[in-house]
Amino acid sequence: MKQLAAILLALGLCASAQAGSDGQWAVVNLSGCFVRNAPDYEAGLDTQARMGDVVEVLDADRYWRRIATPEPYEGWTTDMAIVPMTAEALEAYKAAPKWMCIAEYAHIFMEPSADADRLCDFVMGDVVRKGGLSIEGWRNVVLPDGRQGWVEAAVVQDLAEWTASRECTAANVIALARKFLGVPYLWGGISPKHFDCSGLTRFCFMMNGRQLPRDCSQQIKEGVEVPFDFSEMKPGDLVFFGNPETGSPSHVGIYLGDGRMIHSSQVVRVNSLRKGRPDSYEGRPVIAVRRIIN
Repeated sequence: MKQLAAILLALGLCASAQAGSDGQWAVVNLSGCFVRNAPDYEAGLDTQARMGDVVEVLDADRYWRRIATPEPYEGWTTDMAIVPMTAEALEAYKAAPKWMCIAEYAHIFMEPSADADRLCDFVMGDVVRKGGLSIEGWRNVVLPDGRQGWVEAAVVQDLAEWTASRECTAANVIALARKFLGVPYLWGGISPKHFDCSGLTRFCFMMNGRQLPRDCSQQIKEGVEVPFDFSEMKPGDLVFFGNPETGSPSHVGIYLGDGRMIHSSQVVRVNSLRKGRPDSYEGRPVIAVRRIIN
């Protein structure tokens, strides 16, 4: 049940995300919405939220909405990125049967055909409600704003079944991270379309049933401390880089074993942690190693 609680918490679907008065809550309606530090497209990108995430609406400025994501993380997104819900509508949304997108990248179509017009894109980790229609090879879905569409059956899995199948092992976390090799780095990115360093680690652990905080400054407090010693480190450990004097981290990667890690730096890539190798990572020094998986 721990992985169920972690995943529902990450999506904002757990009981702790109780709605207050009408209009305080909303559900993300895009495959991934950008959350900025000010209500302006030129403002810095802090993070993202995924389709199906329940967010709290805190403020408004023109067509911008300040939201708190499930992490929690506060920032500004546009009004078209979210669907406001009353307390009653939100409870019905949370209780409804759902599909989880398990494909790295897909689309929701207006009709059950890959030749039909598209409603939107659809990426791993997105969640939609189940529709009531059935056609072989296709799944009927309901977007947060109520529009109905269709996805190929292989693209989704029942959320409850998917959650029950999660097992947070080093092999599973690493295998998922490797699927994203070559994905471009984006500050604030948390989806298969673009990751920052802590977005990659959080996503790969969350998709295997273990919730981590959003930023590496928070992730470094998780798990237990491990020496930066290849004879004692295990695959799946998180390796943190930063300022050795202050202990403040600025980068994180997932240890693969044999002195190597996978991380998002310019792109998702594998680098050696040993100095002097052709593929050595030449960033800031290692300041901590944390074991998340027992």
